[in-house]
Amino acid sequence: MKRRFSSFHPGLIAITALVCLTLFPGMLYATGKNDAEKKTFIGENLAYPTFKTLTVGSCSKDRTMKDQEEVDWRTNNNRCSRAQLMYPYYKDTPWLNQLIAQSIILPMFAERLGEKPPKRGGEALYKDKLMGLVRKGGVYGSIEKPPIIEFTAKLAGYEKSSLSPSGLPRPELYGPYLQFEFTHELHQQYDAHPTGPKGGFIVIDTLARRVLTFDDLILSGKEKALEGLQRTAFHTWIRTERRLSGEAIRVHFTNPSYAFRLNRNWRIAEGGLMFRFGVYEVGPRPFGSPEIFVGKERLHNIIQPGILEHIPDTELTAGN
Repeated sequence: MKRRFSSFHPGLIAITALVCLTLFPGMLYATGKNDAEKKTFIGENLAYPTFKTLTVGSCSKDRTMKDQEEVDWRTNNNRCSRAQLMYPYYKDTPWLNQLIAQSIILPMFAERLGEKPPKRGGEALYKDKLMGLVRKGGVYGSIEKPPIIEFTAKLAGYEKSSLSPSGLPRPELYGPYLQFEFTHELHQQYDAHPTGPKGGFIVIDTLARRVLTFDDLILSGKEKALEGLQRTAFHTWIRTERRLSGEAIRVHFTNPSYAFRLNRNWRIAEGGLMFRFGVYEVGPRPFGSPEIFVGKERLHNIIQPGILEHIPDTELTAGN
């Protein structure tokens, strides 16, 4: 006679769950408003993507792309116009590849080319968009006589403590939040003052399957409180990194050209949040792109608790 079980012992359930999490660390759990548990299975480690690189360019007949790579384009008018894109690829997580295309990379191309973002499309469009940049010289170029350009775009991790085999920083994973840094830069022939790289930090909620914005981070009505914390952190940055005197710091903060405003470019870091300013945003060009840190202990009742709880303490590392 076969013995039938009408229910499972609570201890057996706990052991089974622990074994599943041990064997399948890519399984994430999301709880809805009705407290019904929904399971989202991710079949690969999101912090370890494959990186792909696309390069396109138009060269003069007597030079190859390999030859041109060793020539400074600013001093040689025969240099190729070239556009290059480096991006992560997830073999077993196609929805993430599609999200990266539709929410990050293709909108950037649309801005550069002066187009509307495509409603559909993914990796197949990347090469066409790169060729469009070369042929048109970017949004500032002329179709009749496009200028020589050098365009680069890169979506990768930020911290260099974990590198891919190709030497690129891997993206960081804090709980369900996957983080990248996105930069894109266009140099044109005869540019006297190139603007420097554009872009910023990208935070993806892998449970909701969307890119998080600043509005997803901040609690309603807490913008001024966070701006005050950022101002204090920037004051510390000027004093320690630029080594300015107290009087020089006072003069800087009264300069209307560098009026301090709330920064919305954020990412999770060990022990708090990092914010990055653009070149010229809060200081002269020698300031570069300042990054400031706001500690986790100061962010209670300012940012969303669901994000706050996944900010690790300083002794932990990304992915823990």
